[in-house]
Amino acid sequence: MREETEATTLVVCAAQVHPERKGAGLAGTLLAAFRNLSATAGYAHVIVPLRPTMKPRYPLTPIDVYAQWTRTDGLPLDPWLRTHVRMGATILDVAPRSQVMTGTVAQWEGWTRMLFPVSGEYVIPDGLSTLRIDRDADEGTYIEPNIWIQHR
Repeated sequence: MREETEATTLVVCAAQVHPERKGAGLAGTLLAAFRNLSATAGYAHVIVPLRPTMKPRYPLTPIDVYAQWTRTDGLPLDPWLRTHVRMGATILDVAPRSQVMTGTVAQWEGWTRMLFPVSGEYVIPDGLSTLRIDRDADEGTYIEPNIWIQHR
C-alpha cells in the first residue's frame, strides 16, 4: 500500500508566449500567475524546468557552464533565466538530459531543413545542444538540456 503525501509544489511543465506577443512582458505576467496559483492552492513552491532563450547561440557549451554565466551586474546572462532570478527564484540544478528526441536521418533532415551526409555531431537551428547523426543506424539523437528553477 502506498502512503499518501500532500503536494507542496506546483511544477510548470510547459508555458509559451505566442511569437507575435513576445516582448510585451507577458512572460513575467505568466510567471506571476503561476506563483499566485501556487499560493492560492497552498503550495510552498513553484518549479520551472527552464529552456534558456539564448542557449541556442552556444550549443557547444555544456548547460552547467552556461547556467553560471553572468553579466557585469551579477545577473544571469540568459534573459529568461534573468527574469526568474529578478522575481526571486533560485537555480536548483541543471538537467543535461531533460529531453531525448530521436528520429531517422530523413526525419531530421526534414525537421531541420539541413543535410547530414556523414555520421557526426551537427549544430541545428534553435538547438540548445548538438544533434548526433548515426548514418549506419539511420538515426539522429538530440538531447536537450534545461535549468530547474524554484520560486517560493
